[in-house]
Amino acid sequence: MPSRDSPCVPPGGRCLSEPKDLRPLLLDAPRGLYGVSLRGAKAPHRDGVGWAYRDVRGRMRLHRWGASGLAGAETLPGALSVVATLLVAHARKASPEYRTALGALQAQPLVRDGLFLAHNGTIHDVDPLGETMGTDSQRLVEWLVARWRPRTPDRLTEVLRALAGMIRDYTAINLLLTEGTCLYALCLYTRDSDYYTLHWREEDDGVVVASEPIDDRPGWKAFRNGELLVIPPDLSVAVLRVVPPPV
Repeated sequence: MPSRDSPCVPPGGRCLSEPKDLRPLLLDAPRGLYGVSLRGAKAPHRDGVGWAYRDVRGRMRLHRWGASGLAGAETLPGALSVVATLLVAHARKASPEYRTALGALQAQPLVRDGLFLAHNGTIHDVDPLGETMGTDSQRLVEWLVARWRPRTPDRLTEVLRALAGMIRDYTAINLLLTEGTCLYALCLYTRDSDYYTLHWREEDDGVVVASEPIDDRPGWKAFRNGELLVIPPDLSVAVLRVVPPPV
């Protein structure tokens, strides 16, 4: 997904029943990670790119590059034939206040204490997130790590409701999250409903989530504002209403 901590475009994620080569989602799909970074809504999204995935041994892996690592590149960097059962991917377009923070450390997914996060949107009133330095997304992951315990869907719902009640000035808090077991996706925005979108589709071997549908095949469902999607390893998807839509 690109994101904006920014103004970025998608996060994108996938949860699978069996290990699968993720190259199609990263590179080959018309609106996969590479395609969206170049041609997605409000493109380009080339201020950082990364993906976290769960390998065949159940270990989480993370690859990230800053803007300099993408300069002039005609493809995505790194090894793209990744076999995995879970993926969170992100392409970044930095918002004006973070235009000097374009390194790999600001690229997403971010990771802290086993929590992987990709964020699309800009949080302007970052002070309630604490005194941690960094971008709004970096502050957000620190805030979530401190409060999401135990790491259950019920507790995450409580934490996200508290977050929505605390933050007032933001464009969107669209998130993809994983603790290495489940995949979570939140759609929450205050403006630009045609841009801050999330979509999901159930497939024979898994569930895909993306800011923009990665292809034109049928089955894509649009998130409603304020919804949280929970995808456990058995792929029994649950759609929860986290907060009433702010707009």
